[in-house]
Amino acid sequence: MRFVGGSGFGVQGHPEPSGFTFVELLIAATMMSILFVGLGAHLRGGLIVWQQSTLRGEAVQRRRSAFDRLERDLANAFVYDNREEAYGEEFGGLPAPQFGEDALVVFTVERIPGGLPAVRIVTYRCEEREGTAGLWRTSQSIGEARAKLEPAAALLLGGCSALWLQYAQRRTAGEGRLEWGPPADTGPLALPRLIKVSLKLSGGGRMERVCAVPAGVLPAAAAP
Repeated sequence: MRFVGGSGFGVQGHPEPSGFTFVELLIAATMMSILFVGLGAHLRGGLIVWQQSTLRGEAVQRRRSAFDRLERDLANAFVYDNREEAYGEEFGGLPAPQFGEDALVVFTVERIPGGLPAVRIVTYRCEEREGTAGLWRTSQSIGEARAKLEPAAALLLGGCSALWLQYAQRRTAGEGRLEWGPPADTGPLALPRLIKVSLKLSGGGRMERVCAVPAGVLPAAAAP
């Protein structure tokens, strides 16, 4: 007996096969592939943006930390010995404080973790050490400096191509406004009061901060 029409049975009473055709499966697979490709591209773009934002945030944090460390050392800077004969290159002599246009050498008070505050001699320079160029900070104790031992060096900020220092000077005439210029020739026993620190970055950017030395003196500049 044969059943035809909409009865749902085919030849010899067997039910007709049901499901998707091969063409329908191909269309569905193509649509799913397009959907997954779009989702993957969107996710990849989001990851790239997140990585770039993270890298920029970390770079800004490293620059801020470098400035904070330098500012903290300057805030605790002082004249360790007011005798000029105490400074020299010979064994037992101390390195003289230096406030130049591209380098700093200062005596500062540093709190050692787990210990008492100690006097350290620190330097700041943009230079290349150990194959890495950047802003380097060296530090040593008074005993190490007298024995002419090599100071410990730490990279504060990589990718720094230049350190530029300017010093505040007060006019003797006019409104007494501050002007910035090269270091005054006051000798190794005088500390400046205000220092404008500028860092030139390898990528072409620049950062700047004004740091104060509480124990310093603001020199009077000659009137124009």
